[in-house]
This record gives sequence, C-alpha cells and structure tokens, in this order.
Amino acid sequence: MQQKDPYDTQNAISLLRQQKDYEHWYDKNKLTLKDIKMTQMVAAMNPSAGSNIVDPRLQRHFWLLAIGLPE
Repeated sequence: MQQKDPYDTQNAISLLRQQKDYEHWYDKNKLTLKDIKMTQMVAAMNPSAGSNIVDPRLQRHFWLLAIGLPE
C-alpha cells in the first residue's frame, strides 16, 4: 500500500484503485470474493483546496478533462 499523504487519503485511493484493477473486494468475514462489475466512477477536484496530485496508478483508469475557472 502507498504511504499516507498529508490528507490521510491513502486508504480510500487504494481501495478505488483495487476495485478498478481487479473488479472485486475480499470479504474478510465470509472469506469470499465479492465481484463488483459494471460500475462507473466520476471524480472532481477543487484546484484551490487540498492536493493537486493524483496517484498515477489510479489516474490511468480515468479519462481526464481540465476546465479553467470562469472569469
């Protein structure tokens, strides 16, 4: 797993990346795999708050579109 960033978002990013890479999560209580298929993810970032760096291993699953702030 990745190191935690200053905003402590390592766990959530790693779970999203794992879901996109393998399309399943492991259920530790039932000791089975849970398939998660046919899903879509939509994400947005605020350029004036937080970190502007996205993990490249997660970013490769997204189609990126950058729009400047309106005047």
